[in-house]
Amino acid sequence: MKIIANGGASTKNVANNTLDAIYLGLNVPYIDGFKFKLYLTKDKEIITLSDDIVKLFTNGVNEIDDFTLKDFLYFNVGSSVQKQQIVTLRQILYIFQNSGKYLILELANQKENNALFTDLVLNMVRSYTNNINIYLESENIEIVEYLKSTDNSYPIGIRVTENSRDNWYIDVDFYDINTTLLDNFNIRDKIKENKLIMIDEVNRMEVFDLIYAEYQDIFNYIYIITSQIANINDNEQIQNRR
Repeated sequence: MKIIANGGASTKNVANNTLDAIYLGLNVPYIDGFKFKLYLTKDKEIITLSDDIVKLFTNGVNEIDDFTLKDFLYFNVGSSVQKQQIVTLRQILYIFQNSGKYLILELANQKENNALFTDLVLNMVRSYTNNINIYLESENIEIVEYLKSTDNSYPIGIRVTENSRDNWYIDVDFYDINTTLLDNFNIRDKIKENKLIMIDEVNRMEVFDLIYAEYQDIFNYIYIITSQIANINDNEQIQNRR
């Protein structure tokens, strides 16, 4: 089992996808890695954003690439107690050098700039390769296929959500699947094919316990992704890893 903190280790006063959440998570011994969702700005900078911040900026009308990095830097992505600026991919890669941590990077759909976005991510990732276990994924099939065709240096995965169930049948190295879909797909079959399974949105301890009870025999092959690490750290399986 690997524990992956989505956006870092958040608390009441520390928001996900901030530098504070990253540094806090790096000091938690049972966190094996981190996941960040990446977006491309209007001026071709690569940033990470939480879903809540994306909704605030897009409001169902705009796209993230309608805004520049400077636009985002003026915005507080932290909490009311601790203000924080947006975090860029360059910052993430610099921080994680020589950390030995797993780093799952999800490329968001850019609609018109997917190939350019993917190339920019790959070029930057290749320049920071010191002891970082990097995994690349997307929910967008176009991005996944482009990754598969252009680079074999990193494991390539696909996000499987309620809106993208058919992604389960795409041949990739790993599958990042929502907890709500576990009853719909046989993850044991994928593991028999030497595929890696990441179970996402495990944000409550009772959910973690249910997954462990159901998949105890293959739990060593599963990555647990949570954006609420504080909610599951009392689990016995996690405590035993401290």
